[in-house]
This record gives sequence, structure tokens and C-alpha cells, in this order.
Amino acid sequence: MALQDLHAGKLDQVRRLPAIASGCSDAVLAECLRTEAATAAAQAERLLRAGGDMEGPSNLWMNGILDDAERDASQTQRGRLLDIALTGAIRKAKAAEIVSSETALRLATELGLDDIVLAVEANRQDEIAADRRLKACLYRLTGS
Repeated sequence: MALQDLHAGKLDQVRRLPAIASGCSDAVLAECLRTEAATAAAQAERLLRAGGDMEGPSNLWMNGILDDAERDASQTQRGRLLDIALTGAIRKAKAAEIVSSETALRLATELGLDDIVLAVEANRQDEIAADRRLKACLYRLTGS
């Protein structure tokens, strides 16, 4: 279930991040979000190869975070404030993925599922790097 949840979250990002990126006025942030969508596609494939059947329910936490980002985009005038809000929303998604990956890692380790451990750990490292890039965007946007 933990692996299916992570996989569903990746598919949600692949589907929804490009539209969120189009709402960004900052070109660097927009490109970062488009890159995240492409990375999520590769990560979903990595999980599929390692774990097999990924059929399961939608990922509620990822959908909620992306719903918030889309709501921000529809209710906030395009510009720096929206870019800051979108950066924060996507960083929430990255934090949730990191925590969920740690749980999946512990479960896979307990079950001796080495291929899954390797795939989830690779994705977790990607998410840590993505959060660092988004944090740098946030600081650049706010002049800090």
C-alpha cells in the first residue's frame, strides 16, 4: 500500500505540475516545476519496475496539496506572491513524499524487498534534492 500510494502521488504530479508551472511568472520556478513533472514520471516508472502492481486508490495527500496549489493559482494574481505560494505548496508535496518514502523504506527493509528499497531510496534522494532546489527558488524570489 505504501508503494502504491507513492506511485499514485507521482502520477498526480506528472498530470498536474505542468499546469501549475504555467501559472508561474518566474521562468526559473516554472522550469523547476516542469522538471519535477518529468522526474516524477521517471520515479513512477522506477517504482513500477521494482514493485510490480501499482493499482490502487488515488493519493489523497498529494491530491490535497496539488488542489491547494491550483486554488492559489486561481485566486492569486500572477506574480511574485503567487510564485512564493506555489513554491511553498510544492515544497509541502516534497516533504510529504520524503516522509512517506521513509515509511515505505522501513516496510520494504522489514520485508527484505531489496529492489523496492533501492527504488524508494533513489526517489527519496531525488525529493531531497528537489526540495533544496525549490528552497533556493523561494529564497531567490524573496531576496533572502
